[in-house]
Amino acid sequence: MQKKLVSDFGIRTPSTNVPVKQLSGGNLQKIVLARELSSNPKLIIVHNPTNGLDVGAIEYVHQTLIEKKGAAILLISTELEEILSLSDRITVLYEGEMMGMVPRDEVDVEKLGLMMGGSKLDSNSQESKGELR
Repeated sequence: MQKKLVSDFGIRTPSTNVPVKQLSGGNLQKIVLARELSSNPKLIIVHNPTNGLDVGAIEYVHQTLIEKKGAAILLISTELEEILSLSDRITVLYEGEMMGMVPRDEVDVEKLGLMMGGSKLDSNSQESKGELR
């Protein structure tokens, strides 16, 4: 591990020579973030980025993703709270088909639930109205 990345990402380790497999889950997640984000990618794809982490590590991962400027982030998550707190737009997929997309500030949790159950947004109406068919 590079000392700069350990410092920048707050990775808690007794030494940069400690094998990664001996670190906690939160520190492992920080190592993955450090490795992937240090190259300044234009696209970041994260799948359940906080699965199994403690509250402190979850906050760290969320804040790190929010602060990442200049990159598009595709968040795939089963955690509705995580989706609502991190997303600008929310798209629901059901059995491989897109049920609809809504801007975060226009989200209706009940309609999201219906889309998760297979109801599509009406393509003839404006997506922002969130009408289901």
